[in-house]
Amino acid sequence: MTTIKRTYCRICEAHCGLTVEVDERTQRVGAVRPDRDNPLSKGYCCVKGLGSGAMHDDKERLNYPMKRLGSTFERISWKQAIEEIGAKVRELRTEFGPRSVGLYTGNPTYFSFQNILMSSGFIEALHSPNLFASHSVDNNNKLHVSTVMYGRSMVHPVPDLDHINFFMCMGSNPVVSQMSIVQLPNALQRLQSIEARGGRVVIVDPRRTETAEKVGEHVSIQPGTDAYLLMAMLHVIAHEDGLDLGPAKAIAHGVDEFVAMAAAWTPERASAVSGIDASTIRELARAYRNADGAALYMSTGVNMGPFGSIAYWLLQGLNLITGNIDRRGGLLVPRGPFDSLKLAGWLGLGSFNEHRTLRGNWHQVAGCFPISALPGEIDNDDPQRIRALFVSAGNPVHSMPNGAALGRAFEKLSLLVSIDIYRNETSTYADYLLPATDMLERSDYPASHAMLQVTPHAQYTPAMVQPKYERREEWRIFSDLALACGAKPWGKVGNLMPRINRLLARLPGNAELTPDHVLALLMRWGGEVTLEQLKQEPGGVLLPPNEPGSFFGKRVDSEDGKVQLYPDDIAADLPRLQVEETELRPRPGQLVLIGQRDRRSHNSWMHNSPHIRQPSGNRALIHPADAEALSIADGDEIEVGTEQGAVRLLVRLSDEMRPGVLAVPHGWGHKGAPVQRAAALPGANINEIIPGGHANLEPVSGMAIMMGHQVQVRRVEAHTAVTAESEEQPQLS
Repeated sequence: MTTIKRTYCRICEAHCGLTVEVDERTQRVGAVRPDRDNPLSKGYCCVKGLGSGAMHDDKERLNYPMKRLGSTFERISWKQAIEEIGAKVRELRTEFGPRSVGLYTGNPTYFSFQNILMSSGFIEALHSPNLFASHSVDNNNKLHVSTVMYGRSMVHPVPDLDHINFFMCMGSNPVVSQMSIVQLPNALQRLQSIEARGGRVVIVDPRRTETAEKVGEHVSIQPGTDAYLLMAMLHVIAHEDGLDLGPAKAIAHGVDEFVAMAAAWTPERASAVSGIDASTIRELARAYRNADGAALYMSTGVNMGPFGSIAYWLLQGLNLITGNIDRRGGLLVPRGPFDSLKLAGWLGLGSFNEHRTLRGNWHQVAGCFPISALPGEIDNDDPQRIRALFVSAGNPVHSMPNGAALGRAFEKLSLLVSIDIYRNETSTYADYLLPATDMLERSDYPASHAMLQVTPHAQYTPAMVQPKYERREEWRIFSDLALACGAKPWGKVGNLMPRINRLLARLPGNAELTPDHVLALLMRWGGEVTLEQLKQEPGGVLLPPNEPGSFFGKRVDSEDGKVQLYPDDIAADLPRLQVEETELRPRPGQLVLIGQRDRRSHNSWMHNSPHIRQPSGNRALIHPADAEALSIADGDEIEVGTEQGAVRLLVRLSDEMRPGVLAVPHGWGHKGAPVQRAAALPGANINEIIPGGHANLEPVSGMAIMMGHQVQVRRVEAHTAVTAESEEQPQLS
């Protein structure tokens, strides 16, 4: 019998509702469609989520535990894998101490309640500080700034898009990838509604993105210079026009210092580096300041540049001193259905500056060290260096700059364990491969993004089908590993587990503690809705709307409840703006590299899915004037290089690009990968040519600087041009 079940997508923050056809007898997955009755997404879903059934059935999925034997892997039992891994970890911890073990968690971790709960609990249970995470590639700046300003890494005021009158969006392309650190499906519809009611939308980006084509006005900016634009806007608002700072001083420390540091950053000065006319900067600043409800928003295009932390701090500060945070029509701070902040603290994800790396002295952000510091934590002579590493739902060899250096470091490990749904470039170095379930095979709740919702919504999903083959839920993998390693599997939360177990013992049918039990207790604690109620509403329920006036003086985590508007560590980095001021200007004979989102792709992990239809892989995008100067035609093969190395790509010409800028989608280039479909796709991994190591880390947050690098571009002679019109076009849903 075929039934239609309701769930939600776990590929990005939007969490769009899905329906899934399931044959209950065979447990086969049929059609996956948008859920038109979901009260949040209302039938919207992108093509990536609709491909979840194809990924579930992919014949190249990792289905059994595997152990390395020389250059190959052989299938083993779960019992053997867990016992052997546990024995090796116990041996290393006994000889070298707890820091000898590390864990890297990739992007999909944060879309799995059970994974984030148990993976962080696992490394905490081993008493190791060595937790590394993918957010140090694209969002550490935001987590750091929120920590030093508001006291918590996951406090991020979200735009009140249903009431806003001026919205400036920087380094983001919501039409293709929705929004980041904001939970909202179908962002384009919300942005268009701003214009429909007479408001204004401004898209600031070096490229005229798909979003800029459909809504608002486009302001072209030189890559990596957004901080200069924001500084000049602050100058206009506070120095040229004047601003009553009394309301800001009532809720924040350091207001005078914050305003004073913009005194010398005139629009003319910012124009010289950003490429935006001074008159445009003044007009934007005044339109923003005078709007009845406004918000500045930025995403990874700014985060991953040279001034990610300074830019986000300026953005937050501008939103604060103009009175737009904690007000209707500005930005609001969601509560979530339970205290996600306290949960993050239990898991160690709120820790900041508690530990330092052995090399480079990098601090933790949101409980995690920067991934770019990982090679040095493995490859050194310190007895405490990392000797065993677990990688969960990630591919850092492919995702970080100069992944080859990490690969060389992996060869010096005594143990590398990959927990994933596919084999990938990282797992080629592994000693053990452990197959995890996909999103259709596990229960879930979007706890990581409950504090980021524009429209508060709660949805629980059970597993749609039983796990195929020997795939195993992540919580059970980490629980079994912790016990085999001689540790309590719940880390800091383990301090509460005896009490919780006593409560559970009184209930019928609850023989073991699961993430669902923890979720049920958290939901009861929060008071908005219970897990039992959510199970009766498979499409989820809308919660009370975010309220203005509920944050300042009530939920800022500081001794006196005030915001720290002028943090010492960010202030110490301000001189770098002046140092880099001339370096960021266009250079003759070079182009500036930026990233680009791909509608059918998400980072690096979806490229083996059968629903991917992109025969050209990741093409580089270049302005026709630059192409003419370099004798490049549409469809040519080009070489893009830095001092780090060079890669080859097909090129597409488009006037959507800012002259002097080259855009390349990330995550591609799987030649030699251990999965055939991804390996056969053309394209190149642009991260290979981005400098690695400590010198390329943004000094405040430890994020790798991924965008804004100067690159050399040349045409590869022996290649027949392939135009976009001559190749198969992707069919989008």
